[in-house]
Amino acid sequence: ITKRRKESIDFLGIWNAQKVDPVLESAIAVVSGVVNDDIIRPPQGISNISEWCKKEACWTRIQARTDAIANLLPPEFYDRLVPQDDQAAIVKTAKQTQRIDNGIEAQRKVLAVPAAEWARIHQSLLEKDLLTPKEDGVLRVAMQIPSKLPTEKQSVVLLDILDKGRLEGVVVSEP
Repeated sequence: ITKRRKESIDFLGIWNAQKVDPVLESAIAVVSGVVNDDIIRPPQGISNISEWCKKEACWTRIQARTDAIANLLPPEFYDRLVPQDDQAAIVKTAKQTQRIDNGIEAQRKVLAVPAAEWARIHQSLLEKDLLTPKEDGVLRVAMQIPSKLPTEKQSVVLLDILDKGRLEGVVVSEP
């Protein structure tokens, strides 16, 4: 229904409010009621509703009722929709922000491990011949903390090395 209008539910608004708007709750109840009424009445010859719901024909039949469902929704529902382009931009920005946050969190975890511990991990994994050249190079940077700081990407590699170390019994503590 929203796609046809090139609009979207305001998910950021829901997130910021930390609750679902009563108008959206009402719209969900209307749509789910219509869908429920439709799926519990499968076509002649089909008695297993669970199996009917797995068939594309079930959902094609419901999609054919989109206009009827749209007419049941209150006007306030449509007033709260946002343009799809705006929603796409918000999602893109949120993903970029999350990527940055993840990188910062990775760096925070890496910096919580002392250089001497990175040196011990390096030596242990090197003795077991478990390091790739890339991992070896990144560990050499970590062994120089705080005079050299790993980048966000290097920090992600270092966290993977910590996981590898745990699997090998080399790393025992969580950063």
